[in-house]
Amino acid sequence: MPCNDWSALLERYRAAVKAYNAAVEDLEAIPGPRFNDSWHRAEVARTEVGISRAALLHHEHEHGCLTSGPAPKPEPVLQPGVEEWVLGDQGQPGG
Repeated sequence: MPCNDWSALLERYRAAVKAYNAAVEDLEAIPGPRFNDSWHRAEVARTEVGISRAALLHHEHEHGCLTSGPAPKPEPVLQPGVEEWVLGDQGQPGG
């Protein structure tokens, strides 16, 4: 079940998408400096869409309120006592 934080993040994302859509609509046939201002507004709105979407997806992944729980933490690649390899010729002749 979605938590309150997820619902708030979803609402932020929806508002950002609506603002972006409105800013893109304003780009229609506006000449000169007004176009540049509208373009800047659309780019700022597009950036906010990306930020709010990333926050929503991050919350979903970390909190797991839409699934059975948070995503399991991956096991570290290197275990204590295991030698770390360095890329390169690795002591092979001719390398």
